[in-house]
Amino acid sequence: MTPAPAPAVPPAFQVLDAGTVRRRVTVSPSMCGHNSLFLGQIGDWTWETVGSLCDTDVLAARNAEGDPAYLAFFYYRVRGSRVFHLRSPTFGDELDVLSRSFDFGSESVLTVHRISATVKADTPPEPWDPAAFHRGPAPGSLHVENFNRWVSRRDADSNRGLMTASPPDFHHTRLPALPEEYSPRPVYGRARSLLTFCADPEQEYATVAEGFTTRYCIDITRDLNGVGLVYFASYFSFVDLAVLRQWRELGRGDRAFLRRKVIDQQLCYAGNADPDSEFEIAVTVRAPRARAGEEIVDVVVRDADSADLIAVSTQRVLWDPEEAR
Repeated sequence: MTPAPAPAVPPAFQVLDAGTVRRRVTVSPSMCGHNSLFLGQIGDWTWETVGSLCDTDVLAARNAEGDPAYLAFFYYRVRGSRVFHLRSPTFGDELDVLSRSFDFGSESVLTVHRISATVKADTPPEPWDPAAFHRGPAPGSLHVENFNRWVSRRDADSNRGLMTASPPDFHHTRLPALPEEYSPRPVYGRARSLLTFCADPEQEYATVAEGFTTRYCIDITRDLNGVGLVYFASYFSFVDLAVLRQWRELGRGDRAFLRRKVIDQQLCYAGNADPDSEFEIAVTVRAPRARAGEEIVDVVVRDADSADLIAVSTQRVLWDPEEAR
């Protein structure tokens, strides 16, 4: 008897159209945990998506002068839910990742990811709807926005004052356009000005704790990437470390910290830093006036010497006050 043919295995990576790719991923130990590993993996998917759709060697890109050009992260947002959030993926989980890039000119690009843990491998992806995406993810999914800009060093020996620089072979015009109302530019622009992503923090939230600051020195064994810049995912570690220190200052325990659910995090990158830099990081915690068990955590990272803004982050966190006692 001739055995029945094995069912076809869908490819792990597919280009679906001029602006969309789909990948199927098994979560490995190097991709998850209470750290920035999964955020780094998503960033790699962003580079891979842009490179595939724009026919650009993102890893070895150079500007018109022949100097290295880097697709730097400028704005990063991850949204989940109580049942599936940033720390949910773990060893062996099967993820379906639908990624779409949008044209923002020769110097910038927006890539969004819909990461699902409940989609069968042979299920066609749902059409991408910008309105539905911005309303938030369904249970079992994460929605991610990465806004990137091409930059080069002004000074080969410094990470400060990076300048915009686009590779001549960045074929961005083949990407679809995004309706203006969904552009992240007003969102991160306002955050850089107000030092929070909350639209009206004073009206909607009561202050739980403010005035907390802490210092952090760049760890040259961990925080730098392969070209000597501060690694984009390390910024999330800077934020989390400051939040943990402030959490302990409030008398809350580490186990409760690990059980928090960060269901929405936004981060705007305002600058890079040299390897010998020290940061001063301020943390403010607010709670919605009408909802218990939820907090909004604002983190502002500055260079300790110059006070130059490095990053602004806002986390929306669900937690159990009883656990923290």
